[in-house]
Amino acid sequence: MYLSDDPTSTTSSSACSISRPSSASSAPPREAVKSLPVGAPSTNLFEVRDTPTAGRAVFASQPIPEGTLLWRSDDLTLSVLLREYRREVCGQCFTYEYGRDLSIRDQSVGFAFCSTECQDAWKRWNGEIGVTAWTAVETLVKKRSKEDDEMVEEGLPRPNRKAITKAWADVEAQASLIRTLREAEQSTTTTSRSGTVEAVEAVQITKQHRRALSKALQQKISPDVMAFIVSGIVWHHNNPQDWPKVLALADDQTPYHSADDLAAFVRSYLHLLAILPLPLLSSLTPEIVFLLSSRDSHNSFGIRSLEDDGSEFFGYGCWPAASYFNHSCGPNIEKKRVGRVWEFRASSEIEDGEELNITYLSGEERKMSRGKRREVLKKNWGFDCACARCEAS
Repeated sequence: MYLSDDPTSTTSSSACSISRPSSASSAPPREAVKSLPVGAPSTNLFEVRDTPTAGRAVFASQPIPEGTLLWRSDDLTLSVLLREYRREVCGQCFTYEYGRDLSIRDQSVGFAFCSTECQDAWKRWNGEIGVTAWTAVETLVKKRSKEDDEMVEEGLPRPNRKAITKAWADVEAQASLIRTLREAEQSTTTTSRSGTVEAVEAVQITKQHRRALSKALQQKISPDVMAFIVSGIVWHHNNPQDWPKVLALADDQTPYHSADDLAAFVRSYLHLLAILPLPLLSSLTPEIVFLLSSRDSHNSFGIRSLEDDGSEFFGYGCWPAASYFNHSCGPNIEKKRVGRVWEFRASSEIEDGEELNITYLSGEERKMSRGKRREVLKKNWGFDCACARCEAS
């Protein structure tokens, strides 16, 4: 897999369509963008504009009273529930039972649900191919679920573009062998127009192909990384018409937190090549896996508990339209998750032309000193916050 500078490539930088890269902008132009990005939020209450310092941002197009509902983002693409919370968080609506197991557990796919309605909705969302994929992953994970529970050391350097390209290139030959072996599983016969069954010349499978697959399955697993990839691949397969919404998001060309994180993604890619349903293999490529990571990195929203200021973090997801709101440590927009939907309301009176900002910080993080807040934002989001609250400190 090669990181490309070609703007038509799915792995190219999308600097021209940045949606959520940094904190509140400065001196924004009055003109709205000439061409609204695919998936960007649109309403008569606000407009998306290009800014000199923070990519694209959202600005009020009229005075907005406090408490006004500005936007409901129901465009969830991929989501990850950390495996340790799967028994107490609903796989569909993310209802949290605070340490109590949910009553409906589907052990075949590894998710629990708060109701049969949510279970049925989850199956519709994933489709038959998605349910089959999650079943295959759960079968593998159950055999080896304790392998990758080690704590991740913080403060390690992030792999650069050269290291990322090399890591994916190093498994290209093995991946090709696995893919060839899996594709050979398809029927070796076909029915002619006359109705007779004819043999199809099969690809010659050797011990080398089988060793490649066996080697992949023997490597340690990373269940949450596999869940990230499967969620994105299933969504990509089921919703190809919405793929441009993901491509339009701000990208991060170095999205892996450490060399171990990168290695986990590469291993998980090989694991999934070995076990996922054949129709998903066309979506399971290094380019698409990397693209999912690069877009999720600066655009994901934490899935947290709702009643205690979000003290429990049990996953994250990507809602493209919601990603156009920039950050401020003193936001004028309150975001609230209602099931699988994010709602955005004015937390104060907002003037015409004022930028609409949410906060990327959790409840406890908002109470930190200026230095600590900036440190968290730099580490997690990659920018030096220059919002009004930070500048006034």
